[in-house]
Amino acid sequence: MESKFNLTHTIDELKHYLPTQTPLKDFIHHNTLHAFQHMSFFNALFTASELFGYQVTFQLNEYRKLYHTGRIKENILEMVIEKSKGKKLIDNWKQKMLHGSYQSEYAPKVGRLRSEWKSKYHINLDDKVQPLLFRIISSYLDQGIALWQFPFEDQGLLYAIRELEKNSFTSFFKTKKVKDIIFNENLSVESLLNVLVGNEKIFETYLLDQQFAHRGWSGMVAVLEDQPHTILYEKKICYQDFIILELLLELDVLESSLGNNWQPIGNEYK
Repeated sequence: MESKFNLTHTIDELKHYLPTQTPLKDFIHHNTLHAFQHMSFFNALFTASELFGYQVTFQLNEYRKLYHTGRIKENILEMVIEKSKGKKLIDNWKQKMLHGSYQSEYAPKVGRLRSEWKSKYHINLDDKVQPLLFRIISSYLDQGIALWQFPFEDQGLLYAIRELEKNSFTSFFKTKKVKDIIFNENLSVESLLNVLVGNEKIFETYLLDQQFAHRGWSGMVAVLEDQPHTILYEKKICYQDFIILELLLELDVLESSLGNNWQPIGNEYK
């Protein structure tokens, strides 16, 4: 049976929407809506709003307040209605605009799924995972400032983590389960998502939520995979390895905090 989840497609989607930001050596201007710039202006705004929950226009009640205070002129409003709906419908549309009841706020798609870890198990994975994740990745990508060089950095992030786990007295992970998983030759993004999420229909949504919880770091790693020359001291890094490391840290937190008292977050999704 063909898998519904396509990791290559998901990585491409993430790279498209993540900020294409390398470590800053000089001041640059970055278009935060670059992923939507192929669209018309308003389509781009509202697509970004629906996906990320950005407020890109006034709320309906704010527009109504501007009308009642005279900032939006009645004759201009009527002219616009007439142009788009016809003269006969001016009163009808004015009534709808000024007194109708509508759902005018977007509930962002990003962040909705992984928030269930907190609502169901009272555990904030971002708070528990991100500080360690950021320390590891910043040490790995260090540009010569740190006194201690990250071991095996020329072999890739996942290889380096494995070698450190194999040869150190301490570990990045608290549980034996995760310490064993990292040496599994079949370790992959998909295998970890099977444990954490369980339902491949929402694997892509989960990764979108996870990676946009720290879009700056994710975007930087994604860019450095394809453009390692953009930093002074080139580092070999694979974006999938970065995702695998974060999934391992999440699993480690769940196992150390909840033991066997948790289930994959996607079990309830059909």
